[in-house]
Amino acid sequence: MFLFHGVDGAKLLEELDKREICVSSGSACSAGFIKASPVLLEIGVPISLAKSSIRITFGKYNTIEEVREFIKALKEIIIY
Repeated sequence: MFLFHGVDGAKLLEELDKREICVSSGSACSAGFIKASPVLLEIGVPISLAKSSIRITFGKYNTIEEVREFIKALKEIIIY
């Protein structure tokens, strides 16, 4: 789980999706819903910051090039 202060998590998901990069918000058990992670809220993360979070999952079949493309896209979306 990554938190991006001042970034709308839903918009970040949308922009990454446009680039065919699949991530999610919230916990794995709430996949499909765009809402703040109950786990983050329970440990005291403010709701505004919890809503700026995305969950990123890598598997054994992901390549280093895919990771680089993800980081590049993330920088472009967050910085601009």
